[in-house]
Amino acid sequence: MKKYLIIFSITSLAILTTACGTPERNQTTEDPVQTGQGSNNEEVTNGAANEAPNQEDMQNKIDELDYTDFELEVEYADHKEYEAEIEKSKHDQTIDAEIEDDINGVKKKGEEAFNELYPLVKKLTIDKQTSKEDAIKETLDVFDLSTDYKKIEIEITFNDGTKIEFEDRK
Repeated sequence: MKKYLIIFSITSLAILTTACGTPERNQTTEDPVQTGQGSNNEEVTNGAANEAPNQEDMQNKIDELDYTDFELEVEYADHKEYEAEIEKSKHDQTIDAEIEDDINGVKKKGEEAFNELYPLVKKLTIDKQTSKEDAIKETLDVFDLSTDYKKIEIEITFNDGTKIEFEDRK
């Protein structure tokens, strides 16, 4: 009889402890994901699960380029800078993109930066034989940046791993 009483007490205690928690613990919430059927047609991302398709799209696009890494840094008077980077990680193949534009007060990262930079980088025709002057002129033209810079640096890594750098100071 004692055995049944102990088992009943333990079971009752377990049920009581589980059932009587704080309301925050007992509530389960799920982040809603819109499927584009709302009035604004924006998709709400929900953690890492939705980042994969965006990374996959960015990887497919960067594979169309001749470059796995493109970095641009331009310094102007009054400590104004324009920095842009698209990079495909060698380790996990993820894509990182970033824009820091002091001239226009813009900072972007991730997919937003990638979507702005990708069409610009795709327009570039810089190859391993391009002269420094031509590379700088073309980059400034494509990115619609002033030629009145104090310093410019362009670093490009090609799909075969070859890296070239162009630097100029005025």
